[in-house]
Amino acid sequence: MKIKFLGTSAAHSYPLPFCNCNICVKARQMGDKNMRKRSSVLINDDLIIDLGPDFTTAAFMHQVDTTAIRHWLQTYCDSESFGAAHVITRMGEYAVEGLKPLFLFASPETIQDMSDKLAQEKAGANLIKTEWLEKLGVVATAVKHGKEYVCGSYAIIPFDTNQNKTVYFIADDTCKLFYALNTDKLTTETLDYFSEHRIVFDVVILDHTYGFNVYADGHLNANNFIKTIAKMKERGIITEQSKVYASHISHEGNLPHDEFLMLAKKHGYEVAYDGLEIIV
Repeated sequence: MKIKFLGTSAAHSYPLPFCNCNICVKARQMGDKNMRKRSSVLINDDLIIDLGPDFTTAAFMHQVDTTAIRHWLQTYCDSESFGAAHVITRMGEYAVEGLKPLFLFASPETIQDMSDKLAQEKAGANLIKTEWLEKLGVVATAVKHGKEYVCGSYAIIPFDTNQNKTVYFIADDTCKLFYALNTDKLTTETLDYFSEHRIVFDVVILDHTYGFNVYADGHLNANNFIKTIAKMKERGIITEQSKVYASHISHEGNLPHDEFLMLAKKHGYEVAYDGLEIIV
């Protein structure tokens, strides 16, 4: 499995556009891995997690053929995670040619929220009615949390968070991946499922919005990130061979990338950056 990080920041990018805190100033000075777009991941060139507002920019920067994407998992819908303007260009009136179906998996609530945003781009547009799904070339599956789905060559299982957002187990013949952003803890039900089914992850990508000792409402800070890793190890869900990556990173309490990485390694994890590609 090839995993490419198209974006690794929290909701408002990193550095923040109008912020002059020490971290944002350093990020602008250092550039490179310190410049982060909104979080999104591409798997094997054909599956995207969160088709967000930075989708095309990330594709241009990281040499991604967006026409090869066939499968789309959406964790939730807000201004950081869903770029309605990109999806609406799949309509014939934009003179699009050679359009191939895009298979969407998301919770019913997320599909409704995305439909509302699409309607702001084009009156009546939605991801629910057959007429509009055909116009957009989308096949939408409203997922039930805890149920396994076949998604091309992947098996996926969506799980609910304590915030009614979705985290995903994704597996193919080579790798078991867990993608869990925008949450401040993994539910007991989710962890129990992995334990009961003896799932051991090769790669885990977790929310790391805040640094050490920063109040973390709805997201993980460094303290709770480390506790989450420890809890998963205790259950045997991850091992010393598993790769754990921090993503969804804000300027609040987190360090410049190289310093952040050195600190993370001491606690047994890695820090993702935009454009990072790993093969498992």
